[in-house]
Amino acid sequence: MSRFTHKPTTREEVQSEIDHLMSALEDLRRDAARDSHHRLGLLKSRAESLWHDSHLDEHCADLSKKTVQAGRMASKCVRQHPLTTVALAAGACALIGYLVTRR
Repeated sequence: MSRFTHKPTTREEVQSEIDHLMSALEDLRRDAARDSHHRLGLLKSRAESLWHDSHLDEHCADLSKKTVQAGRMASKCVRQHPLTTVALAAGACALIGYLVTRR
C-alpha cells in the first residue's frame, strides 16, 4: 500500500514508478553533464582569450624600454644640472633624517 493513497498498488505499478524515477534521474544526470561540459568550455575559452590578449612579453619589453629611457633622461638631467641635483639629494636626505628621528 502506498502512503499517500489508500488504494492497493500492484507490483507492476511499483516497478513502473521506479522505472519512471530512474528515467528522470538519468535525464537529470545527462542535463547536468551537458551543462558542466558547456560551462567548462566557456571557462576554457575565456582563459585562452585572456592569455592571448595579455601580450605579456610585449608589455614587459615595452616597460623595459621605457625604464631604460627614463634612466637615460635622469642621467642627462643630472649632467645638465649638477648643483640642483646635489641640492635635491641633500634635501631628500635631510627630510628622511627628520622623519626617522622624529618621534
